[in-house]
Amino acid sequence: MEDKMSLLKRLQAQRSDVLSKLNRIENKKSSVSAEVYDKVRKEYADKLKAIDEQLGSHIDVVTEEIQRLKEQESEISRRMKETKFKMEEVELRYSIGEYDESAFKKVKAEDDARMKQFDEELKRTRDSIQYYSSFIEGKEPQAAAPQPSTEPAKEETGLTIDEHILEEKLPEEEVALEELLSEEEALKPDVAAEGEQGQKVEQEKGVACPKCNHINTADSWYCEKCGAEILGASGSS
Repeated sequence: MEDKMSLLKRLQAQRSDVLSKLNRIENKKSSVSAEVYDKVRKEYADKLKAIDEQLGSHIDVVTEEIQRLKEQESEISRRMKETKFKMEEVELRYSIGEYDESAFKKVKAEDDARMKQFDEELKRTRDSIQYYSSFIEGKEPQAAAPQPSTEPAKEETGLTIDEHILEEKLPEEEVALEELLSEEEALKPDVAAEGEQGQKVEQEKGVACPKCNHINTADSWYCEKCGAEILGASGSS
């Protein structure tokens, strides 16, 4: 297993060197002919591909390296958290006068440099985890990409299926529905007319009180509501 780990580290070093050379080639692209650029770049791109293929053939070693890197990531995060708390404590103590300005600036500069170093280490570690994970994922079956739908896109209206059915009436159905509603409106009784006619009939059946206009029975002498004389008053009018 130690031999495999040594091989992995050697391949890592080779890959870093090839990547560095590819970056330099890109920087010199404008100063050389396209033919020379393409030739040299392809040479190193092929080297990088061969190294990646070798790395991919040692999945067990790669898996162990990923685990080691994750533990390293956790340790860096823990140290960053401790440093952050320490910086907060120093600032608090400085604010209450435990540190003079020069001492505070010195401690803060040291902590800032330490946090910057942690950030760089954490980024390198996470990049390595992502890189090695690509080999593991490449050995696992990939989920099939969803096929694009051949149906035309439908506009979202927020209506239910039944409401859609009601919304999609044919022109003939709409006309028929409107005619039916018009006929029903025409057949509705005139409520106002019925009310006036009923009041007239009611008045014919009884006698209105000359004082409060309450309709009393035809043979009433006095108003059932206010007690005013009815027959005498009507007879005197």
